[in-house]
Amino acid sequence: AQVMLDHMNRYLRATPSGSRATAHPLSAEFARLEDYLALMAIRMGPRLGSTLELPDALRDVPVPPLLLQPLVENAIRHGLEPQLAGGRIDVRARLLDDGARVLLSVHDSGAGLDGAAAIAGVGAGFGLQQVRERLATLYGSAGTLELSAASAGGTRATITFPLQYASKRPDSRG
Repeated sequence: AQVMLDHMNRYLRATPSGSRATAHPLSAEFARLEDYLALMAIRMGPRLGSTLELPDALRDVPVPPLLLQPLVENAIRHGLEPQLAGGRIDVRARLLDDGARVLLSVHDSGAGLDGAAAIAGVGAGFGLQQVRERLATLYGSAGTLELSAASAGGTRATITFPLQYASKRPDSRG
């Protein structure tokens, strides 16, 4: 119970201040995900596995607060919870080959998108709309969110945005 309270306390303490800022470092975003996933792991037990991968070179890249959390929450709610065995969530950040764009991905091994939903571009829910609006505010049309059926099963949410815009944005105090 104490471990759960510690994670909950860190998560709740960071959420209000983070949601008022226009941007914060990607490392702060991953720290909130770590707390959130730790809470969900306590709730789901061995039904939830997760991996967070953030290269050191991307730790200070500014991103909108709570950008990835809705994607991870959706992965648990729609992908893993419906399955008796649960599954995994892997969150990764990487610089794309051109060196000019950042890619963030949330992949779950859960129930997945059905074929029709994947083709129709499912993803009009409130959380996904908020992610799209945050991306548009900071990056314009250069920031994208895509949902797709993952080849190994489950669903993959992919965010891309230009590194040059990210490095020119004001810090989170602005």
